[in-house]
Amino acid sequence: MEFKGEFEVRADPHTVYSFVSTIDRVTSIIPDVQSVEKVSETSARLVVKAGQSAIKGKFNLLLEIKNRVEDKIVEISARGSGATGSLDLKASYNLSDTPDGSTSVTWAVNITIGGMIATMGSRVINNTTEKYIAVLTDSFRKAF
Repeated sequence: MEFKGEFEVRADPHTVYSFVSTIDRVTSIIPDVQSVEKVSETSARLVVKAGQSAIKGKFNLLLEIKNRVEDKIVEISARGSGATGSLDLKASYNLSDTPDGSTSVTWAVNITIGGMIATMGSRVINNTTEKYIAVLTDSFRKAF
């Protein structure tokens, strides 16, 4: 599944880049995080509560900040599993100046889900994923 969008942050691209390329800051805005163990400056192990209806559970994820182009691009990946299935996520954030000094953030997220959670209808999975993305985007904006 692929999701795309764009939003604006009231901060310059360097400030936004510094935020999204710092593992402690990224993990602070992820919804329903139960625990965080920093592995390195660019990775952390997370336990995240996720799901909807009867299929809910905790996922053990390795979150990594990958490719970075200063003040322009950050890519993040998360991979892991839980009792209800597996998750492989790749996210990219492209940053650009706006005329008023803010930053336009264009993002794309590609998610592959396996296991019991994948047997849910795509409509339920899409709705749940869109809900999590909306919460994450709102948290991202509020960080500034």
